[in-house]
This record gives sequence, structure tokens and C-alpha cells, in this order.
Amino acid sequence: LKTLYISSGINAEYGESPFQKASLPTATLLKNPPGMMAPGAGQMMPSSGGKRKEIYKYDAPFTLYAMSWSNRPDKKYRLALGSFIEEYSNKVQIIQLTDEENGEFKVKGSFDHPYPTTKILWIPDTKGVCPDLLATSGDYLRIWKVSENSGEVKLESLLNNNKNSDFCAPLTSFDWNELDPNLVGTSSIDTTCTIWGLETGQAIGRIDNNSVTGMVRTQLIAHDKEVFDIAFSRAGGGRDIFASVGADGSVRMFDLRHLEHSTIIYEDAQQQPLLRLCWNKQDPNYLATMATDGLEVIILDVRVPCTPVATLKNHTACVNGIAWAPHSSCHICSADDQQALIWDIQQMPRPIDDPILAYRADGEINQVQWAAGQPDWIAICYNQSMEILRV
Repeated sequence: LKTLYISSGINAEYGESPFQKASLPTATLLKNPPGMMAPGAGQMMPSSGGKRKEIYKYDAPFTLYAMSWSNRPDKKYRLALGSFIEEYSNKVQIIQLTDEENGEFKVKGSFDHPYPTTKILWIPDTKGVCPDLLATSGDYLRIWKVSENSGEVKLESLLNNNKNSDFCAPLTSFDWNELDPNLVGTSSIDTTCTIWGLETGQAIGRIDNNSVTGMVRTQLIAHDKEVFDIAFSRAGGGRDIFASVGADGSVRMFDLRHLEHSTIIYEDAQQQPLLRLCWNKQDPNYLATMATDGLEVIILDVRVPCTPVATLKNHTACVNGIAWAPHSSCHICSADDQQALIWDIQQMPRPIDDPILAYRADGEINQVQWAAGQPDWIAICYNQSMEILRV
């Protein structure tokens, strides 16, 4: 993929974005301007202008997989990272960029976790009025609370819907409802999705020292095979509609108000398992999904079911992650082997041939997250490294 370098409209106090503009056939390949990243280097070259870095890198003591940006406005540049160690004992670290000048991350907290986390999410609290809660999925759904003063992390609740057996069906993913943080939905290999209601005795935004408990709001058989992902939509008020994908190769949409039926909005022609889905943050008519070992991202319009409205194909290896821009309805980031690509889909339904920006990492990217509270920043994980990149 040929590339040319642009500043992406970065404020003058910053250096240029580490993302490179993907060239059109008529574009000219430019030489590296001062302070720009060399192709494939994964690091910023020194700049004589004294501008702040546009890539910050953290090296963990273990292989990384799950990752989540904190949503609180008073906790900028804070992320939670989950280890991927193929044994029972795993870790979750909470880190924060504390020194922008030198790019120093500080570990704010750490706790043990049974098995690798399949997903991590901070409570969707963009105003900083809720308790500092963190959720993880693996064998069970767990809710953790971070102390405001000491940073100590305490397990608040372990949510288990299978109390009649010593065995559990592992959770593949979950989602925390952004409009109603009392609702959390999980997906499992046992073909079900479960909607949990978190209870504290008060509204969750007013928790003081009360412990968090949970009760099952509903559990449904969502697919014919394993369910791999679940996500709430902002449609219909943003509380009741969610979708799931699974090993049967379908995307199914549900409404908590009418669970007697669901809508199949897409089925993979080759019946390949669909691994992830992600709703557009600004336009709830659109969602993205990806298939096992697939080299493309599938964009769906729920108003036109069954047929993709766009397919993003310019990947050199199987897609490992997708993330919509939190502030734009027409930008989405995807990650494959060593590339993070940003696409502009506003010309749909006309074909979208190339991404507009690209970044090459030093390893296989297995996770990409676009910060909701800091939309200029994207985080990626590969091997034991986490990088945040300014767009």
C-alpha cells in the first residue's frame, strides 16, 4: 500500500499524525517530513520543533488482548489492559499516561483474573458522576470498583446465571448499555445472550459505598451455535435494541420489549462464523461485522437487511478488530496483520476501494479501540505492546 504523509489538520502544538494517508492512483509519494514516522517503524522520529509525540507506547509484562479506554473526563489517557496467558492465572492492569513529554505510562492498579479476559469495559460514564466501575468477561461476568483515593481494585460482584452446576459456559463478549448503565448484556458459547440488571439499592449514578449486585433480566437462545459478540444499539432510545453475531454466520437483532421474535439482518453466504460486531456511534442504522479469517469488513444497513451496503476489502491479512469513530458517522478503523486502517464510508453505496489513512505496527494487531472521550486517539494492541495513536 503506497502512502503519503499528511498532518491531518493537527493543532500546531502537536506533531503530525502517525497515520499515513493512503494514496490514490494520482498521489505522489512524499519524503518523510521532520518529526514524521518512517514507514513501518512504529515509532516517532525525533523532531527539532519540540512538538509533543503523536505515538505513546506501553510495554506490558505479558501478551495483551482485551483493552478499554476509560470514559471519565477526569481520567484522560487511562486504559485497562488484559493479559492473554494460556493458563488459569491472568492479570488486568490499569495504566495512565502521566507524562506526555516523555511518554511515560504509570500502572495505577493491577489485579488477578481467572483465565484471560475476553473483553474489558469501563462503565459508560462520560460525565464522571458514577462510581469508577470496570467489568470483565471470561468464565463469568465480573464487576470491579476502583478506589478514588488509593487506586485499589476490589471485586464488587460475580454474576453467574448457572448456579445449579459446577460448570460454566464461557462468555465470549459483553456490552454495557450507554444510555442505561444498569444494563449489561453477555454472549456465550452456549448459544445464549443474557441481559443483566445491576442493582445497588439506588440508581447506579448515586452509588456511594453500596456493593453492586446483579439479577438476570432475561436470557434467550440467540443463535443456533455459539454466540461470539453482543452490542447495544442507540436506536429506539438507545436502551432496548441489541444485536449479536455467532458461529452460525448470522447477525440477529433483538428488542427487549418484544423478545418473542428477532430479526436476521445478515447471513454469511459461506456460513463462516462472524466474530465481532460494532454499531455506528452516530447513525444507528449502520453496523459493522467481520468473519473468521475474513479479509474484509462488512458494513450493514438495518433498513436494507441481508445485503451489505459496503465491503472494506483492502486488507492484507484477516481482520482482527473494528471500531467506529465516536464523533463521526462515516469513519471506521479496522485492524489486520500489522495495519490499522481508517476508512471514510460517506460515499456509500458506491464502492469504497481504499482507506484514507493507514498505520503500520511492529506486530500483529489483535485489538483496536477508538477513545469515546478523546476522539483524536486510537489504541492498538500487539504482542506485549499497547500504542495510542493520534489521528
